Amino acid sequence: MVAAWVGDHRDELFPTERPAVARAVEKRIREFATGRHLARRAFDMLGLPRAAIPSGQAREPLWPKGCIGSITHSEALAIAAVAASGTLRGIGIDLEVVERVTPALYTRLMTPRECGLLQDADSRMPGLLFSAKEAGYKAVNPLVGTFIGFQEAEVYVDWPGSRFTLRYTGEHEPNQIMQQGEGFFCFFERYVFTLFIIR
Repeated sequence: MVAAWVGDHRDELFPTERPAVARAVEKRIREFATGRHLARRAFDMLGLPRAAIPSGQAREPLWPKGCIGSITHSEALAIAAVAASGTLRGIGIDLEVVERVTPALYTRLMTPRECGLLQDADSRMPGLLFSAKEAGYKAVNPLVGTFIGFQEAEVYVDWPGSRFTLRYTGEHEPNQIMQQGEGFFCFFERYVFTLFIIR
């Protein structure tokens, strides 16, 4: 895993990566290029070749043969996580500004059970729940290829252990693979960072 401040790495983009940001605003170009830059630094650490990471139809990274990975960014910070194929089945990371998840979003992002938990919870809990679902989706979607709504994933938090698990409540049975995963979280400054892996 590699983290850094967002910078200008557009000159490092491969030709197959450039179409994804051809009409993007400056901020998006810098975030996209920094994410690819960090992923290739992770490739170096794993002894993998510096390959292109184009985007799919849903703007998801299409990882080269031999690895899986996940990229996230929030404001000026970006993180990339990469694993060699065969070491993990799925990996997802997410970074959020904690206060971004406001009460107006609760019923859209959380299940009734989760909304009930928020009444007496740590003020950072809403951001954690949202980020955990995002990380879980990023780990599961490349394996299953089916959209998972926020109401279809329920987060169970082990606050003292800085861990979480996910329960799939939807009807697409293959998505239940998320229940085999392990989640981890940490807070720093204004951010919550989540990691979800499926072994």
